[in-house]
Amino acid sequence: MNVYKGPYLEIKFEEENQRFINYWKSTPNNIEEFKSELLVYLSCLEKFNPIQIIWLQQNFKHQIDDETKIWVEINILRPRFEKGYIKIDKEGYHPIAFVVGQDVLSHMEVMGVFDEPNPSVFKPKHFATEQEARDWLNHKLIDLKAEPKNKTSTEIAYKGLDEDGNAIIEIKKSATDIANTIKSFKRALEENDFIKSNVEKYASLTKREKEVLKLLSKGGKQKEIAEELFISTHTLREHWKKIKQKLDVQNTNELIKYSIAFQSK
Repeated sequence: MNVYKGPYLEIKFEEENQRFINYWKSTPNNIEEFKSELLVYLSCLEKFNPIQIIWLQQNFKHQIDDETKIWVEINILRPRFEKGYIKIDKEGYHPIAFVVGQDVLSHMEVMGVFDEPNPSVFKPKHFATEQEARDWLNHKLIDLKAEPKNKTSTEIAYKGLDEDGNAIIEIKKSATDIANTIKSFKRALEENDFIKSNVEKYASLTKREKEVLKLLSKGGKQKEIAEELFISTHTLREHWKKIKQKLDVQNTNELIKYSIAFQSK
């Protein structure tokens, strides 16, 4: 049953399982158009009250910023959560499934709607295909966590250049772990950006300051670190003071971020 057919979003309602199927025909041109479609979506939710939802993201290429993520949480997700129609399962997931689109970077930000800047009221699952999403909602998958015996490793292949001269890299990994695979890509990209933005700061540290940084980031006590480096606690504090100034960090969490990013440098 067709519920809505807008400029970008289409919604169907499967009465037999009380399920919404949401399909992006194309990506909204801007944030306001994106919000407008979601507000219509919310009105459809309130009218039909589905208990299961599938989002088909194949054509969605919009990278959602943090401000929009917060807007979605406050104006779309929380109102629906408060209605109480969508129940959590024994594994802690709500019956909301996202099928990964072609633009993986955009899907990273879609995942971020439920994780960043703060955890969402809903916890969905992400799948490589619509059939896997349906099987999960139908409780037909035997073990989503089990890796196929012949596909435990990651395959990476160079596929040549596109029309613009950009390198095409193909990555093959088990579809059953698509969410964690995308999250690992996101962490790698963020770490790479962090390294590029802060490499000069890190390079300004002396060899001793790098040693102190590494030990402090591991949670070592100042007295123990000083003894390990054969220096006084006063000298150690002076090193820490200079490290904070050079890296512009204020706390241990920021320190750990530097240590992880540059641990092999």
